[in-house]
Amino acid sequence: SRELIFLFAVLAFATCGGYSGQIMVKVECFDKTQNNISISFNYPFRLQQVHFSAPLCEGTRKETLFLEGDYASSAQFFVTVAVLAFLYSLLATIVYFFYQNKYREKNRGPVVDFLVTLVFSSLWLVSSIAWAKTLSGVKTVTDVHQILLLMSACRAQENLCEVLQEPIWTNLNMSVAFGFLNFFLWAGNIWFAYKETGLHKSIQRYPSRTPSEKRGSFRQYSQTSFDQSGAGFGQRLYNQGSFDLSSGGFSLPQTNLGQPMLYQQVGSPTSRGPLIFVNEM
Repeated sequence: SRELIFLFAVLAFATCGGYSGQIMVKVECFDKTQNNISISFNYPFRLQQVHFSAPLCEGTRKETLFLEGDYASSAQFFVTVAVLAFLYSLLATIVYFFYQNKYREKNRGPVVDFLVTLVFSSLWLVSSIAWAKTLSGVKTVTDVHQILLLMSACRAQENLCEVLQEPIWTNLNMSVAFGFLNFFLWAGNIWFAYKETGLHKSIQRYPSRTPSEKRGSFRQYSQTSFDQSGAGFGQRLYNQGSFDLSSGGFSLPQTNLGQPMLYQQVGSPTSRGPLIFVNEM
């Protein structure tokens, strides 16, 4: 993916930054005099600075005309993103292959790469949309029919105006396509950059519990605790006397005279029951 990102960044820069368009118009006046007009424009598309001279078909008189619109900001923003993406891809490739230990040190390299990938994905999307809209404006302003309407000689019916050359938009159209391709490449690389950070492993190591699971665990714990306490409750160990039915007598347990007998509740080691002291005479 690094190689594709590197390649498409270069293509986006080359197709937009190196563009130069040209329009040629032939004006034939009613007196059969002919004039060829050449109009050139290029990156960064400050069209308000593009001017040309057109004949008025009134002897040798001419008029100077200017195009309209300044589209430099969006075009330069697009090219700047392409150049920065190209430089970062080149630097990241060198670090990844030749400085792997420093790249993995304290996980800083993968985290930085992940954050930069997020930033460039957003920049490619914004710049591509802006450049696509700007290119539509450039095409409108440099439309040959609009330029013919600017010239006074071409508005007169007795004169003849013919377009000899129109601008070729193939490179600029490809630059928009490469811009969106760069966005998809960087956006698709987000997941791989995220896996390099190892953050997904720490999240899986400590999974979050849903409220229903917590309530179920609490109920199970409460029921188990109640059953355990209930099993020990009431289990008391008594040293009871024996009752002889045949003789009709009742004999007390044999103990040392004057020594108290301790009856205690047998249950959970953490629970204490009532203490009963019996002093046998």
